[in-house]
Amino acid sequence: MDLLDIWKYLLFLIGFLEEYPKDGAFNNNSEINSSKSFDVIIFTQSWPKTVCFDWQESSESHKCSLPAKSQWSIHGLWPTELHTVGPNYCNNKIKFDAKRLQNIREELKVKWIDVHDGEHPESFWKHEWIKHGTCSINLAHLNSEEKYFRTGLELFDKYAMNNVLEKVNILPGKEYPVEQFLDGVLDVLGVESVVVCRKNRKTQEQYIMEIRVCLDKDLNLVNCHGIHDFPTNCNRTKNVIYLDTPPKLF
Repeated sequence: MDLLDIWKYLLFLIGFLEEYPKDGAFNNNSEINSSKSFDVIIFTQSWPKTVCFDWQESSESHKCSLPAKSQWSIHGLWPTELHTVGPNYCNNKIKFDAKRLQNIREELKVKWIDVHDGEHPESFWKHEWIKHGTCSINLAHLNSEEKYFRTGLELFDKYAMNNVLEKVNILPGKEYPVEQFLDGVLDVLGVESVVVCRKNRKTQEQYIMEIRVCLDKDLNLVNCHGIHDFPTNCNRTKNVIYLDTPPKLF
């Protein structure tokens, strides 16, 4: 690393040394200058049955906590720069405090579930806040922990994939070409999304795992052009299975 690189790195570090206000919100003096570091916000929803399969496939000891109803779940709100991944972990001075979510905790447990560890979802929420939420604090509607998660809940109420897919007759327990998922979201929401699949290594089947829609900084829906994996990572020569129950592995 030459002197110029060292100087750039020092400037980078200085930009992250900010205080975490007592009320959990960030004023203009404490914001990181990230207004140009991301272009859109990806609102990602996961299909818990496939997340469970992915979790159980990695270890026989893994157990899942699935929602009582057959519904999609929030994965996260991800500030994203076009044609790349991230930014992530934008301010290491910003901490996670579960107490700040007390007013919405019960709703989060239903709509922002942790399939891996349902009894202790705070670890999942902490990960999402530290990795992604800290990158969005220059936006007034996302500049505190509670605002970040409350906004996720509001977006889920507006764009829940259960409702979106049902409107175009895409239902669990069946399989469809990936274009049908992409076209369905476009027909209902009016924007182009990203569909993410998970492959079963034994059977070579592919399952729908996530659907991602994109928002501008005012939280208006926009096309996901320039997003990683756009429009899909799924194999277009095979149908995508919309799991009704996680496959048995062992």
